[in-house]
Amino acid sequence: MNQSTRPSPARQQGAVLAVLAAAMFVYVIDTTLMNVSISALVEDLDTTVGSVQTAITLYTLTMASFMLTGGKLGDIWGSRRAFQIGLVIYGIGTTITALAPTIGFVMFGWSILEGLGSALIVPAINTLVRGNFEGSKRASAYGTLFGVAAAGAAFGPLIGGWVTTALSWRVAFAVEALIVLAVLLAARFLQDAPAIVPKPKLDLVGAGLSVAGLGVFVFGILQTSTRGWNDPLVISMIAAGIVLIGAFGLWVRNREAADQPALLHPSIFRHRSASAGLPILATQTFAQAGLLFLIPLFTQSVLGFDALETGLTLLPLSIGVLATSTLTPSLGQKIYPKYIIQAGLVLLFIGGFILATSLEGAAEGSDMALGLLVGGAAIGLIAGQLPNLILSGVDADEASEASGLQGTSQNLGMALGTAVIGTVILTVGLSSISDRVGESDAIPDPLRVEIETALAGGLDAADVDRVDQAIAATPADVQAEIQTIYRDATLDGFQGAILAGGMVALFGAVLAFWLPKKKLESESVEETLQQTVRNPTIPALQLEMDDLAESKRA
Repeated sequence: MNQSTRPSPARQQGAVLAVLAAAMFVYVIDTTLMNVSISALVEDLDTTVGSVQTAITLYTLTMASFMLTGGKLGDIWGSRRAFQIGLVIYGIGTTITALAPTIGFVMFGWSILEGLGSALIVPAINTLVRGNFEGSKRASAYGTLFGVAAAGAAFGPLIGGWVTTALSWRVAFAVEALIVLAVLLAARFLQDAPAIVPKPKLDLVGAGLSVAGLGVFVFGILQTSTRGWNDPLVISMIAAGIVLIGAFGLWVRNREAADQPALLHPSIFRHRSASAGLPILATQTFAQAGLLFLIPLFTQSVLGFDALETGLTLLPLSIGVLATSTLTPSLGQKIYPKYIIQAGLVLLFIGGFILATSLEGAAEGSDMALGLLVGGAAIGLIAGQLPNLILSGVDADEASEASGLQGTSQNLGMALGTAVIGTVILTVGLSSISDRVGESDAIPDPLRVEIETALAGGLDAADVDRVDQAIAATPADVQAEIQTIYRDATLDGFQGAILAGGMVALFGAVLAFWLPKKKLESESVEETLQQTVRNPTIPALQLEMDDLAESKRA
């Protein structure tokens, strides 16, 4: 076996983890930077909020569509090379974004180039962890990386809001480009994952069907937030995406049966770690959307917090994620990871329930701290076990495919979560508005329809100022009643959305019964031997031990 297939020496593993964590942090924080910079981009680029939202949608779409192809290119080029190429594309994209004179350049640099770069980087990160770490250290590395990812999502509004307010959104993306350059230079520390022999070839037809199917499906899902689930275009796009994904499945199954190059080998799902783990990963990111997207929206649209205050509100979430994701991965050697994952998903529901109940009467970020802390701890528990269980449960030559599937599952879960949760907010909120306006004794009958329309528009736009402007001409006592109705209905919508995410987490806990009953492996054989045999005066014994370790790995 070639030396490049061995895990990195212990003295290098800290540097390797730092490089991969930096790449993961930049990838995750990038979206939050754009979210808090919407108004600044609108002003600086003389564009509209809708155009910026289109750029955000296109970014998610690009990543979800090309993640499987990115994982396969990692098999062909080698994970380290794919990681480096992805960084170059990503760095060019963020540089273009920092210098963009129009929103079109933002779409090209951020949405397309950074999205394509991410599709190479994310699967490579997961595969490089497998190539550089073993046993409990691999579990700890995955826990750290996903803890960094969740922390990036939580700290993103804080960092992005401060930089955008104090300096400029352009500075934020320029600094991101510098970090990417530093990570690219440090990539020499990375030990490449084992090469696949013979080297696979790219299945162009499969790649086209995958990109088209996932792209159309995800775009249709994302459109539900503005068009609704009953819109004919949305239904047509979701249906077309399902048909294309089905055609992709038939194509790769036939290619694998004929022993021809395939973008994805369906036989990977013979491993229960993949067939059960990937849907669970999607349920986790679905439920996670309830914490990472709903709370910033609630604090800014209902409580009137700025980006900095919102970031501070999310601190307990970050603390919970970092604590459990870095401190508990070794538990997988003593307790079956499936039980830890189940406990994490149940705890995620409990955290969501606590958070939902705390929204009523919340005025400060600290009022939501307990629910966010519990939810963060739950996410960290899952992140410290599930990615390692999925990737450790497949063969070495399937790691890149599993990594691409992980990225696809995460993006699909997030897209579905965002769309469904947004629908729940509107559905529950609008129903509450209708009921409360109809039951109110303070609102005159001639004004009920007009006020209900104004409140519905404010809820749809998440803009309380729009409501205030619409009711400015009404008597003071009526205004107070309308504002109370709007706040209560909005609260109902957010509580319902968080609980919906929690129910999906419970569904994931049920799916976890199908996970393999397998504990994490202890330290690798060669690590144990290196700790036992350190005497340079007995090279023959050392050589014999090395040969034993080599045969064990084989």
